[in-house]
Amino acid sequence: MGLLGSIVGKSKVKSANKKVLAARETTDAFQANKLLSEAMLGYEAVESDSSAFKDALYNWGSALLYQARLKEGSEAKSLYEEAGKKFSFCLVAKSDYLAAALDWGVALMEVAPLQAESERKATYALAKDKFSIADNIQQGVASYNFACLHALNKNFDACKESLELARDYRNLPDEAEILSDADMQDVIKLPWFSEFIESAKALPRREVTRKDTGTDSNGKEESTTYSDVTARKEKNKVDYKK
Repeated sequence: MGLLGSIVGKSKVKSANKKVLAARETTDAFQANKLLSEAMLGYEAVESDSSAFKDALYNWGSALLYQARLKEGSEAKSLYEEAGKKFSFCLVAKSDYLAAALDWGVALMEVAPLQAESERKATYALAKDKFSIADNIQQGVASYNFACLHALNKNFDACKESLELARDYRNLPDEAEILSDADMQDVIKLPWFSEFIESAKALPRREVTRKDTGTDSNGKEESTTYSDVTARKEKNKVDYKK
């Protein structure tokens, strides 16, 4: 594809991303789903030979992941699975696509409770594999996710170690998110948890740059900077029934 085609592809991704952002900001469930569906049509329209294609795939997967959180039951399960497929294609296109590896693991963690009990063990194992890929790309980035897996397996010593790594790498969610995390409910009752939280509060926040890149408004590649205090794990669905 020529330069013009690549510019068009990047423009489509940028436009679709704006719709996803608007969907995440609205409190109207119908409008959010409408915007997400429109955004996904935009990602789908990006040609596979465009330089923007892998970013279209990733953002498409992210839109599906967010939409799954607005649904329930089999509909949510199907959306999580579709999100995982998009992230898997991203990693085929770019083996060190950090965000895709992390979000694929997150999608697996969130779909597991919707599956039959006989399927969950394999799903959690696959999530662990994706977090391992992410951690190999950027050490420590999936520490909190590993802590959640250990908590689910009642391996609380390993959970504590992973939480401490997440703390040291400044990759913990906010305290309120940890306390409300369904995976962490057994952990927050343990004697050492309060002391751990206090130790995390004592550390300053810092910014890191991850290895995967996006494009700016001029079509140039740019690194994405994010606060590694916030782990890539949004467990809670938005409540639009308020």
